[in-house]
Amino acid sequence: MGITPEPSRYTAFNTCFGTYKFLRLPMGLKTSPNTFQLLMDRVLHGLKFKSCLCYLDDVLICSETFDQHMSDLREVLGRFRDAGLKLGPKRCSFAAQSCVFLGHLISKDGILPPADRVQAIQEYPAPRNVKELRRLIGLFNWFKKFIPNFSATISSLTRLLQKNQTFKWGKEQDTAFNDLKDRLVNSEMLSFPQFNMQFRLSVDTSSRGIGYMLYQLDPEDKTCKPRIIRFGSKNLSRWQQSYGPTKLELLGMVVSILDCSDYLRGNQFIVECDHQALKRPLLVPQGR
Repeated sequence: MGITPEPSRYTAFNTCFGTYKFLRLPMGLKTSPNTFQLLMDRVLHGLKFKSCLCYLDDVLICSETFDQHMSDLREVLGRFRDAGLKLGPKRCSFAAQSCVFLGHLISKDGILPPADRVQAIQEYPAPRNVKELRRLIGLFNWFKKFIPNFSATISSLTRLLQKNQTFKWGKEQDTAFNDLKDRLVNSEMLSFPQFNMQFRLSVDTSSRGIGYMLYQLDPEDKTCKPRIIRFGSKNLSRWQQSYGPTKLELLGMVVSILDCSDYLRGNQFIVECDHQALKRPLLVPQGR
C-alpha cells in the first residue's frame, strides 16, 4: 500500500547513512492497522459477510458449492487486481475443505483450535517468571471459548500477576496448568449458530465464579446432542462473592446474557439454571 508524499515525510527516520522515509505503509506504525483495514473495506465493499470475511490481510472466501466458490474467487481476485494489491501464492489456499483463519481451524462442520497450536501449548513448559506467565495466559485466553469454567481454573495463575504478589509456582498452579492443557486437548468442536433454531444458555454460578454454555438443539438430531456455540466464564470480585445464593445466580444469568448478546439479541432464548429458589421471584415479582 503506497503512501502519498505529504504523510510520507512523517515516517522519516535517521540512520548513519542519512535520512530515509517509507514509500509504502510499513508494519509497526500506530495507524497502519486502521489504515489498511479501511483500504480492505473499500476494496471488498458489498462482498464482506456476503461471500467473504476480511480482517486486515486475512481474507476468507466461503461458498456453498464449488462452482459458486469459483465465481466468488474471481470476483474477489478481480477487486484485488483493480486495486493493485498483490497476493503471495505461498500464503494462499484455494478450494480447501478447511483452513486456519485468525488462529482457529474452520471447516463446514465447525471450529476447533489448530492441532499445531494445541501441541505447542501441550509442550509449553511451566513458566519461571512473570513474563513467561503472561505469555502463557495469553495463549490460553485465545482459546478460552473452548474451555468450560476457564476463569475459575486459571484464577490460580492470574493471582500471581497481582500487585505486590511474589511469583511462586507451586502445586496449585501446576495442577491448574495441566488441567487447562487437558481441557484444551480434549475440547469439543464448536458449532456455527443457526438463527432458525432456539438458543439455550446453561448457567452455573458459585463462589468461585460464573460459567455458562451457549448451545442449540437440532430437532432433526435424534441423539439430542447439543450443538455447542461457545463456553464462557467470569471471575467474581470480592464484593460479588459476598452475595447470597439467589442474588449470585441472578448475577450469573445477567452476565451470561450480556456476554452472549450478539447471538441472543432479537431472538427468543431459554436460560437454564439449577437454582430452584429463583422460581418464586420470577412468578411473583415483588420488592427487589
